[in-house]
Amino acid sequence: MPMRLLWATALLLAVGNAPLPTLLPGDGVPPGWTRRGEARLFAGAELYRHVNGGAELYHRNGFDRLAVQDYAKDAREVRLEVYQMKAAAGAAAVFAEITAGMPALTHVGTACVLDDYQVLFLRGDFLVSLTTYEKSAEAVAAMAALAAQIDAALAASAL
Repeated sequence: MPMRLLWATALLLAVGNAPLPTLLPGDGVPPGWTRRGEARLFAGAELYRHVNGGAELYHRNGFDRLAVQDYAKDAREVRLEVYQMKAAAGAAAVFAEITAGMPALTHVGTACVLDDYQVLFLRGDFLVSLTTYEKSAEAVAAMAALAAQIDAALAASAL
């Protein structure tokens, strides 16, 4: 009997961890853009290896895990980060602190902020960040397409 309990626990943990990586768009979103490298996953204290100096904010608000994927087309790059918190209130608290003083919109997610270098949006217990380090219409369009794809996947998974 203990072996069955062990397998059942392992199965529940595996199922609980599966959705985050499957939310990441594949190659061709948008057309011509491809994933650069493998997706990187961070859970618990591993977040400190990725977020330099900002991990406390996430941990204080119930950080669960993070998936990071880079996308590229020629010399242009966009980084996608999908943070999953333990509760929607935690995601909302992080979003509110990061975006304090910025006008929140509803183009994607339940709230978002946009500029030429970043799209940050909230949906349920997820906080999604897309960042580019160069100002270009093509990178902005790529961030918009990736944001729309992720938002649709998150909205569908909440049903």
